[in-house]
Amino acid sequence: MKVTMTVNGKSMSAETEGRTLLSSFLREGLGLTGTHVGCDTTQCGACTVHVDGEPVKSCTVLAQDVAGKSVTTIEGMANKDGSLSVLQQAFQTHHGLQCGFCTPGMVMASAALLNENPHPT
Repeated sequence: MKVTMTVNGKSMSAETEGRTLLSSFLREGLGLTGTHVGCDTTQCGACTVHVDGEPVKSCTVLAQDVAGKSVTTIEGMANKDGSLSVLQQAFQTHHGLQCGFCTPGMVMASAALLNENPHPT
């Protein structure tokens, strides 16, 4: 089946099976490899993306269920010129990276938090 969605502001499509997870669709179908799958049990959050502005663990959602929706991945968090966003830069500046594998999910979860509460304590 062909699945079409808006990813990082661009309409994107790819052929996929109905059982394909959004995380796999983004990585393998669309070549956006910033979204990582860390645990395969939906507990770690490394695969977090935003679907219509809400944080979603992409390893728990079928790509076909996101058809027609808007998805933001870690690649979409950068500034238009490709430089790091303020949030991404803060992670780098304050060494919030560890090995870096789960960092995209942490950035996406942090962005969702800041959208809800711009001044957390």
